[in-house]
Amino acid sequence: MLKSVAITLFFLSAVALSAAPASDSPVLQVFKQWLDAFNSGDAAKISAFWQKYGGNAEADRASGDLRLREMTQGMTIFKVEEDTGSHLVVLMKEGRGGYSESTMDLATTNPPVVAGIHGHPVPPPEGAVNRASSDEDLAKKVQEHVVKVQGQDAFSGAVLVAHKGKVVLDQAWGLADTAKQIKNTIDTQFCLGSMNKMFTSVAILQLVGQGKLALDKPIATYWPDYPNRDLAARVTIRELLSHTGGTGDIFTPEYEAHRLETRTIADYVKLFGNRPVRFEPGTRMEYSNYGFILLGRIIELVSHEPYETYVREHVFAPAGMLHTDSRPESDHVPDRAIGYLHGPSGLIPNTPTMPWSGTSAGGGYSTVGDLLLFAEALQAGKLIDSALLKLAITGEAVHPDYGMGFYVLRGGGYGHGGGAPGINGELHILPQDDYVLVALANRDPRMASDTVDFIASILPAAR
Repeated sequence: MLKSVAITLFFLSAVALSAAPASDSPVLQVFKQWLDAFNSGDAAKISAFWQKYGGNAEADRASGDLRLREMTQGMTIFKVEEDTGSHLVVLMKEGRGGYSESTMDLATTNPPVVAGIHGHPVPPPEGAVNRASSDEDLAKKVQEHVVKVQGQDAFSGAVLVAHKGKVVLDQAWGLADTAKQIKNTIDTQFCLGSMNKMFTSVAILQLVGQGKLALDKPIATYWPDYPNRDLAARVTIRELLSHTGGTGDIFTPEYEAHRLETRTIADYVKLFGNRPVRFEPGTRMEYSNYGFILLGRIIELVSHEPYETYVREHVFAPAGMLHTDSRPESDHVPDRAIGYLHGPSGLIPNTPTMPWSGTSAGGGYSTVGDLLLFAEALQAGKLIDSALLKLAITGEAVHPDYGMGFYVLRGGGYGHGGGAPGINGELHILPQDDYVLVALANRDPRMASDTVDFIASILPAAR
């Protein structure tokens, strides 16, 4: 699952600027100051920004910003897309060549207080790259793009592109195990990070479709003895799915102190079950891995099956996904890739950073082929009906770019990403163009995400 919330799913941006011109709106002035601090890579400067504009937020935002700065290699403003004075949406160009969309909201403008700031990768704008002329040309351009980078930053993983049910490209590069010189293949299982959330969402919506769950009922309806009764009485299933429940994250100092013994959903609840809500549920979005841990337990309570068993039998099996599962890191899985991150003297395994096993929040393993099967099963109505799928992939006013366990992409597309040190994956399902794009990598974000964004940007024009 995500080591840092912002890594799969939220990629922010930076540009070095001095004092904002007087013509800038309040939110743009604050955003530029944040960007200036962010792009500096200076922890003290970033902390000073959040101390000034972060209100009473307790999160260690400086460390998250520094990790994002390292991933994106800095950014510049490409275009201000929306600015109401307190709400800002900006298209950014990253130092690594990709693009992302950043959003900032102010709780108040005088004095300015940041209510939220988040972002997500987007395809390059129209005209920024040359489109492929055909699917054959698309495959060639992707292959050329992947092999262009050499050395330690060379792509290591697998890519699959399908158009109208036909595989256009299915290829792997790099090593699954550097010590044993085992190559990645199209059948290699890569860690998914937060992509598991799609499976959890489908499982919840299946139970909704069966009348066993109601989206707008609070947690307490199904879990009356949850430790924090106030949270259970206020946060709904819908809010857990949409990250608007205020339930917080799991990658905290408490978790780090107990990482190896935190193995089950019950273990996570033992660590965080007494924690109160962070804000009024439903009022804003804050990505919450713990919210999806709670959803996993609710699946168990309602279905009377362990989470892993439920998704294996009701999600993976109907889709034909024979190479997807959440098994402990200590289990020997022949085709499973080791994740690698940059160390002082080169690439090192990410094993010491990994959770014990995958959960309902993330951390399972899959192949590019299985994720194509998942996409096809979703679109064919084999997992949930079209009305429930529409609910899952439709954003709301609080967060138009996220539905319920799925990112909302432009043009009616949807999917999810995942990332952590040594892990990155991305799935885009694009019904309008009838493409499915998958990339999985055993390297740091945004190796796979940038690859999928590049592919999306050069798809042949519709004919």
